[in-house]
Amino acid sequence: MKVAELMTPNPDTIVPEATLEEAARRILEKRYGSLPVVDREGCLLGLLQVEELLPHPENIPFSDVEALQLFGEWVNGEFLEDIYRRYQKTPVKAVMRTDIPRLHPEDPVGTALQTLLTSEVRHLPVVDQGNRVVGILTRSDFLKLILRRR
Repeated sequence: MKVAELMTPNPDTIVPEATLEEAARRILEKRYGSLPVVDREGCLLGLLQVEELLPHPENIPFSDVEALQLFGEWVNGEFLEDIYRRYQKTPVKAVMRTDIPRLHPEDPVGTALQTLLTSEVRHLPVVDQGNRVVGILTRSDFLKLILRRR
């Protein structure tokens, strides 16, 4: 079986200049876990995952204390309003991942599964020979495949 048979074709994408507010709203409305980031021609530039939109704990340098960091900056405990303001002004390109594996429609699904399990991304963009996004493959797609085989 090839990736083309399992992927979701023509996924929703976003441009790097869009705000994080726009991206977060689309992710929530459509129940996505990520959005491929593309240029005006549809070529893959990166991937914005839900994880990049949330604060994450970091050790404060030279300390045993852990605090929350968002987009490379520290945030305090009263951070919801601050996060929203940052979402309104921060472009997707500031936090998108660019070091992502990508698949091609003709790749075997076994190779795709191995890539998915060994990388830190949960959604793999599928690109054509010109690097244009033509699909997306997720961990859920493999669960559907397993259940379909019963």
